[in-house]
Amino acid sequence: MNTRRLYLALMATLYLCLPGRTDEPQPGKPIPEPRFDRIDYERPQDYLDLHESLGNPEHIRTLAASLRADSSDRTLLAIGRWMNSNLTCDNRAAYAWRDFDRVLDTKVYGGCADHALVFGALSRACGIPTVWVKTMDADWIREFREEGAFTSWRGHVFLEVHLGGRWRLLDASGMRLYDDYDPAMRILPGSRYAYDKGGDPKVMILSTDWERWKRQTAAYFARFDLSKLPVGEGRTLGMVYVVANSPLYQAVGRRMQAFGYQSLSFNTDFERHLAMARGGDLIITCVGDRPTLPELYHARYLPPTNEIRAKRKTEPKGVIRKRLDDGTRVMLVYGEDVNEVLEVVEGLQLESRQ
Repeated sequence: MNTRRLYLALMATLYLCLPGRTDEPQPGKPIPEPRFDRIDYERPQDYLDLHESLGNPEHIRTLAASLRADSSDRTLLAIGRWMNSNLTCDNRAAYAWRDFDRVLDTKVYGGCADHALVFGALSRACGIPTVWVKTMDADWIREFREEGAFTSWRGHVFLEVHLGGRWRLLDASGMRLYDDYDPAMRILPGSRYAYDKGGDPKVMILSTDWERWKRQTAAYFARFDLSKLPVGEGRTLGMVYVVANSPLYQAVGRRMQAFGYQSLSFNTDFERHLAMARGGDLIITCVGDRPTLPELYHARYLPPTNEIRAKRKTEPKGVIRKRLDDGTRVMLVYGEDVNEVLEVVEGLQLESRQ
């Protein structure tokens, strides 16, 4: 066993043994292995139960009765519309156990996990057999194996729903139903690898039981066979990725064009775009003390805060560079206002051009 594999194996053991933080402590309870094969697809009727971990069954049935339509498709649509109209997403709420009742009391869901929990509870109560499916992005799995630690989290929770005599895949967050689906498929939309399925989210350990899910996921993918993953998205040669708002992204684009480079600018869908930028040039603009990049990504992509502050004291506008372990060349272009940042952009040089 080489050094890296030994390290990953030890890390997997550590993740499984450390006590976790959860709203409902379970001292001494082992973290179960993810299971892809626990579903009996010949018995869809087994996946209608409303487990207590989902929330109060009567509360679920009462709301479901008002949403049930004359067809399964219309019922799913009614559930999605109700959730979009009555609940909002707040990512800060994603790190504690949130069942149906808590989500409805606060009118907030923290992410795809508790969104899928509520949606799945309602679809079951409406008579649609439903299974929860945990996935991780293929690029995230590769990053985790390369770095040996959590530097981000990119996964998704899908639902399997039994409609018209067969199982189909539902992305409840995006309200997208996949008819050409086979439950044996491991690679799901978005190049996501399905690694755990179940009929009880609490038993499965969703991100609403965050620390235990992280340890479970680390242990599983520390020994995962990477040859099972699809080819990654790759990167376009000569492409520079730019995190900026208007008018800065236009200015950066013109500057890169002068060097013969293309540029792709974004200020949303950060997980996907940052994955595309791996190994290339990434420009992040910062006006005042507000980088365009969300705080969630600062530790990975930006220089340390004290380094940025020290640099700004001596140079009110300029560029701070950082090279990531995966080879990504990050340039933080900063200034006190938009005009100062524009001035810096006009003289910007890529590392490979210096």
